[in-house]
Amino acid sequence: LVMQKLVLMCLFILVACTTTPSPQDGIEDHKKLIEISDLYAAGHEQLESVLMTQPALGKMLDSNLAATLIITLIIEYDDGEKERVQQSGSFILNGEYILTAGHGFFVDSGKLIDLEAQTISRQKLDLNVVMLRKSKDYYSIQDWAILQPVNPRRTKSLEIRSAKYTGKDAYILGFPGGMALNDSNWVVHALEVDEGSVYPLAVICERSLTRPGILTPKVGAIPVQGMSGAPVLSESGQLIGLFSSISRTRNVAGWQYIFHMSDLPFETLDSLLRK
Repeated sequence: LVMQKLVLMCLFILVACTTTPSPQDGIEDHKKLIEISDLYAAGHEQLESVLMTQPALGKMLDSNLAATLIITLIIEYDDGEKERVQQSGSFILNGEYILTAGHGFFVDSGKLIDLEAQTISRQKLDLNVVMLRKSKDYYSIQDWAILQPVNPRRTKSLEIRSAKYTGKDAYILGFPGGMALNDSNWVVHALEVDEGSVYPLAVICERSLTRPGILTPKVGAIPVQGMSGAPVLSESGQLIGLFSSISRTRNVAGWQYIFHMSDLPFETLDSLLRK
């Protein structure tokens, strides 16, 4: 089942926005969508081979799909221009709260005028901001936003891991560029689907032994906007962090992408639980 819901990109996929403009940059959106879907489909065989040898991994990923969301922020700037920003997120604490990245809320010369989420069943949720944080040093990144649905309801949520995670691998579920899989296993823009469900895309990463907040993509690297705030899961499916940002380094083999993971706001969440 999960093989019909998750598509992983191969590591050679590059971000379109890193290239210089060309006459083809003006092609229609649906043609771009077809090209992107072809790239995602190319990784499907790779996913199948991984899940054939690790059936428990497929079961874990599949069991957490319903806890993921697409977060949409509408930012209005001083000159009147508006920008739509999309992030990934996840339900926590029985659906009473939502976690996503915080950096998208910190905008120079602009203000947040609308905030909503969409579940995998395409239900729209109006949101309020509870608390934000954006800071980092060499050892830690605090890049998170705690949101609350205007009308909270009990739903599938991620379990937060409080103990230190020592596993070698980590797993990300998110909506890069607002892209998702529909019920027919096609890569689509999640906010343009009229019926059925939309499912997040997955990335398998290796954790740094010396700096656990650094992730190296192994299968399904997705270096595009929209992954910010995506939940990072342990081998057992517990939430261990949030996708914060991406960088790259160059070695003899070429460009290597590196994902940076935000820590979780344990103390803040504990205080919310005590209310």
